[in-house]
Amino acid sequence: MRRTYLHLEDGDRLEGESFGYGGQARGEVVFSTAMVGYPQSLTDPSYHGQILVFTYPLIGNYGVPIPKRYTSDIMENFESTRIWVRGVVVSHSVDTPSHYSSSITFSRWLAAQNVPGILGIDTRKLTLKLRQFGTLRGVISPRTRAHFTTQTDHLVGEASTSRTMSYRPKRSIGKHGVLIDCGVKHGIIRALLFRGHTVTRIPWNADPLSIKQVDGVVCSNGPGDPKACGVTIKNIRRVIEAGIPFLGICLGHQLLALALGGDTYKLPYGHRGINQPCGDTRNQKAYVTSQNHGYAVKGKTIASGLSEWFVNLNDGTNEGLIDEKRHIYTKQFHPEGSPGPNECAWVFGLI
Repeated sequence: MRRTYLHLEDGDRLEGESFGYGGQARGEVVFSTAMVGYPQSLTDPSYHGQILVFTYPLIGNYGVPIPKRYTSDIMENFESTRIWVRGVVVSHSVDTPSHYSSSITFSRWLAAQNVPGILGIDTRKLTLKLRQFGTLRGVISPRTRAHFTTQTDHLVGEASTSRTMSYRPKRSIGKHGVLIDCGVKHGIIRALLFRGHTVTRIPWNADPLSIKQVDGVVCSNGPGDPKACGVTIKNIRRVIEAGIPFLGICLGHQLLALALGGDTYKLPYGHRGINQPCGDTRNQKAYVTSQNHGYAVKGKTIASGLSEWFVNLNDGTNEGLIDEKRHIYTKQFHPEGSPGPNECAWVFGLI
């Protein structure tokens, strides 16, 4: 292995060893506290544009279960058909995985998809820094100096599907849902199909009302600032005005809030992990949730008619909105898990 560096925009430079792809990566440096689920995390489109730091010290210990044949683009062990993170930071990468379904090592998987990694970093110390000062731009590079540029990509546009796609469940309950793909995790599609919904998946900027016989609209997760999705916000507003049931997940939750006059803001270091506690304001129940987001809805700007549904029990931030009369349901966290708990998956039965 060769020496490489993680450069941070505050001038700090961390030295480690290269693994995965031997190139250079630029992105926002964020961390996840999940102990498992690295195949799902790396294929989550919400991480597009970011360099992901794993706080758990052993990554790759059960390998990567890549199927020999791709029978569908909705695969069980992944959240999309590619890795979306731009770079990976770990303390240690395991090259001798032990699992019956493993077909490739973590490092070789990264190399096959041109994703640079750096190991030998004190990821706990780095995480404490990000928690104290907030997320920072970073560069993984073999060079001792790095140049930082402002990110101008439209991340949602890149992560979304470019064409309309249809999925049919094995056992249909006769309901048809339109899924606005802002960078959807395939776990959401699997959850809808499992409950018998026929799903039409459309690009982030497509009009859901152009689809015939819609029983409900779901807006997915996705990367970046929700305010960059002006077209989606307008379309969601039209869906609500048409009286169609709506379910928003993660970014979809933020877009619904913006569509009805609310506001969003960037969190200092976001919520990324599979053990975030959230409380249901209606019955005081607590749930352990999977989360991956860097923005949140401002609680004081919630539109009239909407009620705060869930709150984060760590920092009090808003985690969900509800209006049962208009059949509006949103969650900031991921009820389908992937990775993480799915004890809130019942929300998919509300639309």
